[in-house]
Amino acid sequence: MEREREYCCMMRDCTRKLALWHTRTFKPILTHEELEPILATKGFVVAARPSPSSSSSSGGGLINWVEYVYAAAAATTKSEVLAPPKARLPDSRIDGLHIYTYRAFIDAVNFYLEMDDISTLFHIRGMPLHWMSDRYTKWVPMEVDESIFVYREGTLDQTTESFYSSNRQSCCNGHGSMVIRDKGKKMSESCIVSLKDILAA
Repeated sequence: MEREREYCCMMRDCTRKLALWHTRTFKPILTHEELEPILATKGFVVAARPSPSSSSSSGGGLINWVEYVYAAAAATTKSEVLAPPKARLPDSRIDGLHIYTYRAFIDAVNFYLEMDDISTLFHIRGMPLHWMSDRYTKWVPMEVDESIFVYREGTLDQTTESFYSSNRQSCCNGHGSMVIRDKGKKMSESCIVSLKDILAA
């Protein structure tokens, strides 16, 4: 009963989650079905979807991951890299994930595309929780630039968390265009998109 009361308080007080947005259409991408055609135009295809038995344990929950592979990778020098990053996101909804999970995905996509400004394709933006679709999801609070967001439990793997938390201070290397801002005022150390494209709702 106490846990349910705490959860209801969190739903009331922390009404925002992060989502991957398609910059051109300025719409949130909520599922892989919406993401696949966008990535297909950039040369990515879905790798074989994992079976439930191949789920990985992350944050106490068992989840599946959908991986996107760059079709032209075999013909580029990128294929010679020992362990190229994997562009992957949890199955099936891809809204309400941890900021590090989004960063790992965007970094992996841009590893192959080498875009000067990845925010012309994707950006990360806050959005409110939807009472009907999100009420039964188990959420974990996350602080981003002194703002509280929530993310789905089990959608942040330990390797990603360790990498991005240990590289938090040095990730931007002084490039002011690769930061998040909150309502156009505060700048963070997180490196995802350009200032003009990110406004945490």
